[in-house]
Amino acid sequence: MSSAPTTSPSRTRVVVADGDRWAYRPDVDGLRAVAILLVVSYHVWFGRVSGGVDVFLMLSAFFLTRGFVRRMDGPSPTRPVAHLLGIFRRLLPAAAVTLVGVLATVWLVYPETMWRPVWEQTWASLTYTQNWLLAVDAVDYYARSQALSPLQHFWSMSVQGQAFVLWVALLALCQGIVRRRGWSPDRVVAVVFGAVFVLSFLYSVVRTETAQQAAYFDTGARLWEFAAGSLLVVALPHLRMGRVLGAVIGWVGLAGLLVLGAVLDVRGGFPGFLALWPVLCASAIVASGAPEAGGTGPARLLASRPLRALGRDAYALYLVHWPILITFLVVNDRAEVGLVGGLGIVGLSLVLARIVTRVVDAPLRAWRRSDRSPLVPLAIVATAVSVVALPVGAWQTTTWARERAIEAQAEAMNPGAGVLRDASLAELPADAPLLPLPTLLEDEWTQSDRGCTGVWSTSTDILNGTCGETEHITRARRTVAVIGDSHSQQVTAALFPVAAENGWGVVSLIKGGCSMGLDEPGMDDQCDQWREEAISLVERVRPDAVMTVLTRSDAGEDDEMLRPGIDRFLDRMEDAGIPVFGIRDNPRFSFDMFGCVSGSDDLLECATPRAASLADRNPAEPLAGREGLTLVDLTPWICPDDLCVGVIGNVAVYRDDNHLTRMYARTLAPLMAEQLPTRLG
Repeated sequence: MSSAPTTSPSRTRVVVADGDRWAYRPDVDGLRAVAILLVVSYHVWFGRVSGGVDVFLMLSAFFLTRGFVRRMDGPSPTRPVAHLLGIFRRLLPAAAVTLVGVLATVWLVYPETMWRPVWEQTWASLTYTQNWLLAVDAVDYYARSQALSPLQHFWSMSVQGQAFVLWVALLALCQGIVRRRGWSPDRVVAVVFGAVFVLSFLYSVVRTETAQQAAYFDTGARLWEFAAGSLLVVALPHLRMGRVLGAVIGWVGLAGLLVLGAVLDVRGGFPGFLALWPVLCASAIVASGAPEAGGTGPARLLASRPLRALGRDAYALYLVHWPILITFLVVNDRAEVGLVGGLGIVGLSLVLARIVTRVVDAPLRAWRRSDRSPLVPLAIVATAVSVVALPVGAWQTTTWARERAIEAQAEAMNPGAGVLRDASLAELPADAPLLPLPTLLEDEWTQSDRGCTGVWSTSTDILNGTCGETEHITRARRTVAVIGDSHSQQVTAALFPVAAENGWGVVSLIKGGCSMGLDEPGMDDQCDQWREEAISLVERVRPDAVMTVLTRSDAGEDDEMLRPGIDRFLDRMEDAGIPVFGIRDNPRFSFDMFGCVSGSDDLLECATPRAASLADRNPAEPLAGREGLTLVDLTPWICPDDLCVGVIGNVAVYRDDNHLTRMYARTLAPLMAEQLPTRLG
């Protein structure tokens, strides 16, 4: 990860006295090396986050601010636009080479189910918005099952790129004030970035406390780390400490940085106030003094030739190590790399980082020195963007055309559950493709036509985004409300055709992980409140029926059972006079069923006995005598002959380890219709 986009590493300058503030400090290059070593080693061997990225964020703002402050009141001030272009001229080429390499690798060896997420993250990485994409996924129930992406690490570079744009604007503002008012650059910068630090830090603490997973990727919650680097620039001339104190502070900072990842859960607790640890440690190391100042601090160690050489390749090493690690895990279907595998990953990463720095970064820096034309950075940025945009765009376009051609033949070649009713439909061409296609798997969540309107619209915040309805609901003769979690959501694909045929409207009140088992733990701490508000809305509107899943299957040792507290939900519906369609849950597995069938030549290898996940009898059968309750059990068409297979009628039954595909659920519509009342109301 780049921590010095504005100057060459060999030209980096810092600190101790005001007159030497711009002097080159080789130990700071060594600090970058320590940070990248922490990042790589913790990623590869420990599966944890080290805090090294926080050091990079702080140092990147340190270098950027220093470049501005140095010239802020001089005869040749920094030109903001040109400077910003120069930053991305330095960052984008190596990033583009990495992105193209990842695209090629994904095309060659990754399962097709990962293609679409990689496309999406490639565009997000190229536009420096990857952190926002991951922030959405971090709190999205429906993204929880996605595998790690080889581009996930671009989140920090996205945060950095966004901060650079803001920093250049703020520093340009500071520069304008200094030159017009004649004020001290240090004081103006201290006031502006002191305010940024305070506001961002407070926001970070609150955001981390209330939504830590999203806060981790939130640029606003990270700006104070950049501000700390800017404040360090203006603070250094005023820091006076003896050699002994400086050495103690430096070594304490280095030791604190080295043990951070082992002591704290960085991924689960940052940014917030805990992120002060790496920021203060890095600041202590920089403030402890340069190697030229003598003393016994860590500066001499950090300024050693091996660390300075590694610091030179830090950005490229950050870029390449993560895709190599994830590719190793994906190709070998492993969760850990082991000692030997890790050494191979680190060794290969070091070699590729050296190549990227030497072949991509060094020639471009030489071009910059030999040609000062403002068109040079523009040409480099445009070329880097094009090198990535053209292949990923072409790949998406050709795949889209193939998908449309295959889907056009789906009715004849992919009958799904229809083969269980009409054996003649099982006579399929040998080359008939399995649907859904892996690249379309993320579309296999059943969605309503639009958000709720009319009597179903609500101003209750917790229901926002969880209520949907079919398009012509206002003209529907009857209305069915589907309520519950993702397992209730998936069966709406079977209900929609039945509702359309009978002129019913369908309303969906769905929150992932929040079933109508009122005593069942939810996926988050909002489930209980969401359930109460959703049920109250149903009681207030009084649809002609509600549909929900009554039981819960299990892929482990536990038996299928009624969802805890489902009786209390049924009591409330009965009291409100609302009939209930009670669905039996589908099987769950200990493995990704879609991944199994899409990668297997023998589909029976993926099949499991029904008894491994479902009870011999529907646990909801004792409830059959309740007034207004209709039980719906689709098990014979999900696990025919008591065998739960992954493909029926050339359609994948499951999209993961426990959810039906929308395409297969839709073929269950005639079978569901046979079990529902012929009339409502």
